[in-house]
Amino acid sequence: MMPGIFGAPRIASRGRTICGGVVAFALSVTASLFPGPLSQEVAAQSAQPVVYEGARLITADGISVVENGTFVVRNGIIEQIGARNAVSAPSGARQVDLSGKTVMPLLMDVHGHIGYMKGATTDKSNYSRENVLDHLHRYMYYGVGAMQSLGTDRDGVELQIRNEQRAGTLKDPSLALMFTADRGLVAPTPGQINGGAAFAPDVLHEVTSAEDAREFVRAEAAKKPDLIKFWVDDRNHTKVKLTPELYRPIIDEAHKLGLRAVAHVYYLDDAKELVRSGIDGFAHLVRDLPEDDELVQLIKTHNVFACTTMSVQRGDTSSWIDDPALAETVRPEVIASLKAGLAGRGAGRAAGTPPAGGGYAYLEASLRTLNAAGVHVVMCGDDGFASQFPGFTEHRELKGMVDAGLTPLQAIRIATQNGAETLGLKDRGTLARGKRADFIVLDANPLDNIANSRKISAVYHDGIAVDRVALRAAWLSVSR
Repeated sequence: MMPGIFGAPRIASRGRTICGGVVAFALSVTASLFPGPLSQEVAAQSAQPVVYEGARLITADGISVVENGTFVVRNGIIEQIGARNAVSAPSGARQVDLSGKTVMPLLMDVHGHIGYMKGATTDKSNYSRENVLDHLHRYMYYGVGAMQSLGTDRDGVELQIRNEQRAGTLKDPSLALMFTADRGLVAPTPGQINGGAAFAPDVLHEVTSAEDAREFVRAEAAKKPDLIKFWVDDRNHTKVKLTPELYRPIIDEAHKLGLRAVAHVYYLDDAKELVRSGIDGFAHLVRDLPEDDELVQLIKTHNVFACTTMSVQRGDTSSWIDDPALAETVRPEVIASLKAGLAGRGAGRAAGTPPAGGGYAYLEASLRTLNAAGVHVVMCGDDGFASQFPGFTEHRELKGMVDAGLTPLQAIRIATQNGAETLGLKDRGTLARGKRADFIVLDANPLDNIANSRKISAVYHDGIAVDRVALRAAWLSVSR
């Protein structure tokens, strides 16, 4: 494998602040929306060792849960972690009592779209650097430590923000880490402007020939995106499909230049041919049929990662639209407008019940099969448009996985460790010695009820508490 810019393999083989325990990041309402560098005061505070004790620790390795656990953080790194009686407090350490709380790693979203959603609207006119940063704040508010935008960058804004984060010139712990595929590729559809994301058709590249595909990938590679994204399927028979003769050169050229390639897919037969052609990841699960044994074996043999994208396919809104956690960041009139627009969706079904049969049932069956087979499944919210609110959607995704039959511990591993591995974040994704102190403090146990992942008490990024109060005040005081 070839190392990526941020340590990722370029060709993949696979509400309440704790009193006395906050190393607060000094954010005013203005600064929360227009981030600056990490303050010297906070940087100095982070050097003092802090002992967090008494919480249930979900390490996210899929196995370990430590009751009455303790961990020590210094300079943003976990120095010690384990049972309370097995961890020694360093001299001069500050102690934080987390008794009754549950701690888990920050979530990782491997497929989203950013910058287009504002309030109840999704449109290219909403796209700006400010709005992309606002979304990155929303991700971190809900405990999502990194997000990867797949193919809808506009004017290089995502690349610029990502580069600033990696260069250390944008040091705001209340921002999620940015990953991006920059601009994606599609097949031309006669009479239409491109055939990919409906909210950003003008930024996608229409592939007209094999050489055109290679030239575009070469131009993209010069900008150093994290991977290459292309759309294959016909989007419910409304677009022209991208044929193997056109997508194989995309994959091949990407690999020659040390980049991974990921595909938007719908049909079972397309997915099989994509794996045979060398695809590195799927931005969606197959939805026309359940993923059969042949495809599962192909995916596993070639170490292809598979996105969940459950919530975007789920037809009901009644199970989450009135969730208090959503109301923390979305104004009442926006929620009311969304309710009105989605009133027809899910009509006639019991509250909280996903659509029966068809594509959604196939998604659930495929997820169970892939997980049981040991395929590298990653959490993907496909958020940032329609009703897919950045940050909040990832918690709906967790619930979708558990409703499909996975255990809460399995879903959390997919949403944390697996995602971090796919993004190349070797120092994040689990609670372990030597890892970054990126964690969520919860008021209730998600292993009892996965919806408890939304009952967030605090979010820490690199050992620094995110000022969720300031962020919340900013969002609820303006129409966003």
